[in-house]
Amino acid sequence: MIPEGDCTSAAPNDAARARREFHWGVATSGYQTEGGYNGPGEPLNNWAWAERDGDVPVSGRSADFWNQSPHDFSLCQSMGLSAFRFSLEWSRIQPCYELPPKKDGALPPPSFDDEALHHYAALIANCRRAGLEPVVTLHHFTHPAWLGMDAWLEPETVTHFVEFVRHTVSYLLRVLPTEFQCAPPRYFITVNEPNMLAINHYLSRAFPTNRRTSLGLTVQCLGHLLEAHARATLAIRELYAGQTVRPQVTFNNYCSDLYWTDGATIDLFFCRAKGVPRSKIYSYLRKQMHQFNRDFLTSRLLPQSSIRFHIGEWIKRWHAPIGSWALHQPSWRRVIDLIYSSPEPLLDYIAFDYYDPFVAHALRWPHFGDYEPRRRSLRDWLLESLASKWWDWRVLPEGLAFFARQLARRGLPLLIAENGMAQRRRPDNTAFNRPDRVARSSYLREHIRQIKELLTEGCPLIGYLHWSLVDNYEWGSYTPRFGLFHIDYTTPQPGRIAVDYLGDNPSETYAEEVRRFRE
Repeated sequence: MIPEGDCTSAAPNDAARARREFHWGVATSGYQTEGGYNGPGEPLNNWAWAERDGDVPVSGRSADFWNQSPHDFSLCQSMGLSAFRFSLEWSRIQPCYELPPKKDGALPPPSFDDEALHHYAALIANCRRAGLEPVVTLHHFTHPAWLGMDAWLEPETVTHFVEFVRHTVSYLLRVLPTEFQCAPPRYFITVNEPNMLAINHYLSRAFPTNRRTSLGLTVQCLGHLLEAHARATLAIRELYAGQTVRPQVTFNNYCSDLYWTDGATIDLFFCRAKGVPRSKIYSYLRKQMHQFNRDFLTSRLLPQSSIRFHIGEWIKRWHAPIGSWALHQPSWRRVIDLIYSSPEPLLDYIAFDYYDPFVAHALRWPHFGDYEPRRRSLRDWLLESLASKWWDWRVLPEGLAFFARQLARRGLPLLIAENGMAQRRRPDNTAFNRPDRVARSSYLREHIRQIKELLTEGCPLIGYLHWSLVDNYEWGSYTPRFGLFHIDYTTPQPGRIAVDYLGDNPSETYAEEVRRFRE
């Protein structure tokens, strides 16, 4: 059985070693930064229909990371960073160049493109040569168009994904040591934010879908994504058998104070190791939920007299019964079968993304001034006016410490896989102030201060990855700007600009904070 951990149980020598070995880095994703998707003669993913039909702006060249990755690694090296997260895009490695019918269409699986894989192998080698530990994501919100738009509602997609993982990882294990004299990746993230992927498709409909809003489809999609993680983890462990390095495999959730959309999916993977009988899974998770909610109230992270706070607490009470129903769905039963047939937990470390995780902040008073031009129904348009935008997300660094301490109880190393803030700047460079007027350098300093305190406590943090290195295509829009380096999309080439429109230089700030930490 796995014992409960916390942030105070580490010995002083362990805490000192953790500081020495701590990774500072950045996080990116392929579709958002590489460029070269969904145009003529380019690989097509599940956003291709939306780009073709004008529902969202085309992704185009984005940050051109596919060609500029060596330069980006050099930027990270100059900042003193030691880790870089990127994705190996399924849509590029097993591509199709013809769109199936938009409504429930799919095509037979095409061949793998080993030229694309070779490019990714070279990218990993360049990453290592720059002194950066690669953190490899295998699915970051997108899938090949040949699977159809709503692929994760189909159990067959799990099988296709595992085949992609096997081919990709086998290729890297074979080619990296022989051709590039480079060690294979150690850290894998199988599925990025499975909780948000399911919600964005089938509750908020912020991502392309042919289906109506449905809680049942959300639960079904999430179950298939968790099954994909479990089966991919087993495949990667099998492929690495006999290697000198043991792979560290996980998925990363978007932090949320709604337990059943975040904490429960993590706790589920520890049930067998904690000695929880299968018949008691729901009661165990419900007990964990009550403990989390009590800890949240005790922390007093949010003003408890505000209307927002009480709306958030009402939503928590409403969503609590979802867990029992979800656990009885076929996709979730298959996940439980995999968990209870594995001799060890199907998580090697815990990765989490911290932005604004509080459901009390999810809604705002109706506002139409920052509406993104896209073709949406009247219902979706009204909902979008009520939903908080990226630049509305509250800055609450103390919340990062709260979630880290909660997750430390699982007894595994922790990686902050994403953390960042958005500014609002249109592609034509029209800029707007954030409501709170916070600059990115201030945001970085405050969150890094929390990380230092956590490490001093003995929290098992192994790294912090800032989202993101450069501005990118933020899921149908170029307006949210998360980059340490700004991109001017009005110029022929997407260069990296260190000083933003406020006169702030966040990359310089990050480098200075890392230098001070190491001193």
